[in-house]
Amino acid sequence: MFSIANLYQGIYNRIQNEFGMDRKGKIVIDIHDFCTFLYSASYVPVYLFEHKELTFSYPDQDKSTSPPLQYLEKLLEADTQVSFTATQFYSYYGCIRIKNSNSNLIIGPVNDFPYTTETLSVMTNDFSIGKSDFDNFAEFFHNIPQQNLDQFVKLLLFINYSLNQTKVSREEVQQSVGYQIDRSIDQKYTEKSVEAKEEGLLLNNYAVEKELVRYIETGNLAGLNKLTNRTRNLKIGTIAHNTLRQWKNTFIIALTIYTRAAMKGGLTPTVSYQLADIYLQQVERLTNVDEVKALINQVQIDYVNRVANSILPITSDNILHQVVQYVRDNTNKNITVQTIAEFVGYSRPSLSRKVKRELGFDLSTFIRKCKLEEARDLLAYTDKSISEISNYLCFSSQSHFQKTFKALFGITPHAYRKLEQVRGNEEPTGSHVSMSIQLKKL
Repeated sequence: MFSIANLYQGIYNRIQNEFGMDRKGKIVIDIHDFCTFLYSASYVPVYLFEHKELTFSYPDQDKSTSPPLQYLEKLLEADTQVSFTATQFYSYYGCIRIKNSNSNLIIGPVNDFPYTTETLSVMTNDFSIGKSDFDNFAEFFHNIPQQNLDQFVKLLLFINYSLNQTKVSREEVQQSVGYQIDRSIDQKYTEKSVEAKEEGLLLNNYAVEKELVRYIETGNLAGLNKLTNRTRNLKIGTIAHNTLRQWKNTFIIALTIYTRAAMKGGLTPTVSYQLADIYLQQVERLTNVDEVKALINQVQIDYVNRVANSILPITSDNILHQVVQYVRDNTNKNITVQTIAEFVGYSRPSLSRKVKRELGFDLSTFIRKCKLEEARDLLAYTDKSISEISNYLCFSSQSHFQKTFKALFGITPHAYRKLEQVRGNEEPTGSHVSMSIQLKKL
């Protein structure tokens, strides 16, 4: 069974067996042999730089998989003996500066999770990989064992001790690196976050929390943006001894709620939990409250978008994406299967068969469901009358709207609104159960 302890012992045994001693009894190491043994024991790529120029790599490889320049510059210019940096694809590279020389060892990348096709596709931008080289590129990274940051730092400390025969503590490495993350990650999160940052998170107001959960469950980005603007000054209670820890704790609570809401909305548990793990790691590396707030907004948008797209398989063609988006964007219009067929350039029977075959539901049923889900939000979060909602969503009559609503949700629109008003005025004593759990499913 693989363990870090076994890895260190294996490397040390090879050092003792293969390398000699100087007059002072210190181990004299051939750096190339050391790198060879290090890679064969850990299977983490190793790169030897002399005067900041790459001279050897272990395993032997072409430049397409060598560490990208933006991460190399940070490592090679670090003024500490041991350093590491995080990448925008959630991996880490480490650097050991070899004493009394112009040599540096770069180790990595290591990652907490297996590399997915989606992650590798993002990485091709950093590594400048073309489509024809993607398979070899992916194979290289799939061969690197998973390793978390804690294990990786310990490995760097061990390598430093073996090469430089000086001890560096974990605290010294953490302090010098400062759990820094690539600024490009911060920039991208900020650019993608909602323009107006919230001053408080939506967790101490039960009614607002329920509204947010509904928007995530239904993939309603427009509703989420309106809610964000409306509640930008909402405050939160004190749950930590300092502001940064307060927002990190708030983030963790919110992420738990978002993850469950997304799964309820149709996002697979595998994707939901893996995203949560990645975001949890990301937030703990942040050192600024504004960065945490921006990440909260990014998580909201990410989950909403993924739920909105989860109704479609990854392999769905552009026509189906157009169909689903058209329905979601036009719930307040009198749309029919014929209307949508004309929009995408299909005949009505052909489009109906395509949707049923590839998505597993009737298009007319999907249109009705989207309208009724919006009706539920309008009942809960606006003062529109039932008649106004019926007209806004283009139902043939108020009685037809009420009958259809009850058939889907098991409750009349009037009763639903009253129940939501009561629940909105209640303070929950524990984790609330979303109203929709109690309603009948389609």
